[in-house]
Amino acid sequence: MTALAVGALAPDERVRLTLAEHSRSEPVRVPSSARRALFSVGSDRVRLLATADPEAVVVETTSWVGTVSVPGFEVRIVPRVPMASIFAMLGGQDASIAWGSETSDFAGDGELLDGSALVVLRAVEAATRRGLLHGYRTREEESSTLRGRLLVDQLARRPWTVGAPVCRFEEFTSDVVENHLLRAAVVRVLGAPGLSPQTRRLAVELLARFDGVADADPRELALEIPLTRLNAHYEHAMGLARLAIDGFSIRHDAGERGANAFLVDVDLVFLRFVATELRARLWPAHRVEQAEELALDDAASLRATADILVRDASGPRLVIGTRYHLGDDDVPRRTGDPLHLMTGGGRDTARTPRDPAAAVANDAAAFFPVMVQAASLDLDAALVVYAHARRRPASRIRMPATRASVHSWHVDLDASWRELSDGLDDLAAHVRRLCG
Repeated sequence: MTALAVGALAPDERVRLTLAEHSRSEPVRVPSSARRALFSVGSDRVRLLATADPEAVVVETTSWVGTVSVPGFEVRIVPRVPMASIFAMLGGQDASIAWGSETSDFAGDGELLDGSALVVLRAVEAATRRGLLHGYRTREEESSTLRGRLLVDQLARRPWTVGAPVCRFEEFTSDVVENHLLRAAVVRVLGAPGLSPQTRRLAVELLARFDGVADADPRELALEIPLTRLNAHYEHAMGLARLAIDGFSIRHDAGERGANAFLVDVDLVFLRFVATELRARLWPAHRVEQAEELALDDAASLRATADILVRDASGPRLVIGTRYHLGDDDVPRRTGDPLHLMTGGGRDTARTPRDPAAAVANDAAAFFPVMVQAASLDLDAALVVYAHARRRPASRIRMPATRASVHSWHVDLDASWRELSDGLDDLAAHVRRLCG
């Protein structure tokens, strides 16, 4: 098969490749410099597979959607669901960016980058509309007037600083870690190429709102920020800020920009969406917790993280696993490959046949973790919620020699908001039944 050529290009010329999530391209020749830059994005986001031609590769996409741009080459990864669905999942419970007429102003052109950036910026704007969060931070600085506690030990070591000794004091300031995180996300969005003038203007206005907030230490951004009653109104914005910081990837190599990327992990977005929607529907009888760590054995030597754990007053009631994409997906059809039709994701599409053993393995990969987690909690049931599947799994799978049954539930993200909302209501009712 002849590879798509990316040969001698003018400095400002770029070959563009558009792929769906969880798919593969035809063999394509990519310059070695572009390959190195693509490798820097990370194999969990975009993979390069070798071919018989040493100068050609196959580009394989994962659950990350968006755009990766390197000198001479650009990969655009589009989701399988409408853009409005992605933006709505990102927006969560924020009414100003949820489904409806307000989505069309950034979803109409189908640009994931600009729409996702606008979702993040609107969340930050809503969280800081009444002013930035303030808190107390411990500071040490030289001062000509006594403030807080005088550090006598330092003064003894450096008596010549008696005119401006070092004092330690608590300062009520906006320069706190929560604002560091939001500011870092705005800066990262502002540095992205291809933003619309309206989105860039909003980012500039928001950045001015963080005047007095210092640049974030990258190590600080990696830490989990505990939620309290004081910063609870920042929760949604901080979650989106982390997605933006993880999604924008700017690499530098020998002084040159190696790769520019904005990617969104739809697996993670779908998990957050399902957890948020269930939390709103099940409260107050049930509490929905996300990313709950569980001990799988008596000695707690084996641990796992449940996507979603539903509790009531008596304790854990249901483990829920979310899979945006369930099982193996389409691969490009080669000449001479036989075709057959299988139902998947609500549509009948032409697909290449698969090994039945591989299909069983795919189901096990989705169902086995929640079954083990449910067994460790001595629960009768577990649930897998998915959005896409090549073939629908059974709605209930009974595990021999255990008391656990694993149920499955499909969420149709291609539906209108009214239909999807009704489906989420049905999912919440099913969860209540499984909780007993």
